[in-house]
Amino acid sequence: FTGKPVDGYLVNRIVGTRALCAALGRAQERAESDGFGLLALGWLSPATRRGSLHPLVERT
Repeated sequence: FTGKPVDGYLVNRIVGTRALCAALGRAQERAESDGFGLLALGWLSPATRRGSLHPLVERT
């Protein structure tokens, strides 16, 4: 929408608290158990969206 690259947009990093990441991981597991998934736009890479969020929670 900006017509030019946005600083930091392509960085492979998530910005949020550990509690947020853990909650997203639990939400993803629950959604998958019901046959659904989470859709995150703009802040997670496609590879990360396809995988579990737990590795992100455990990183420091």
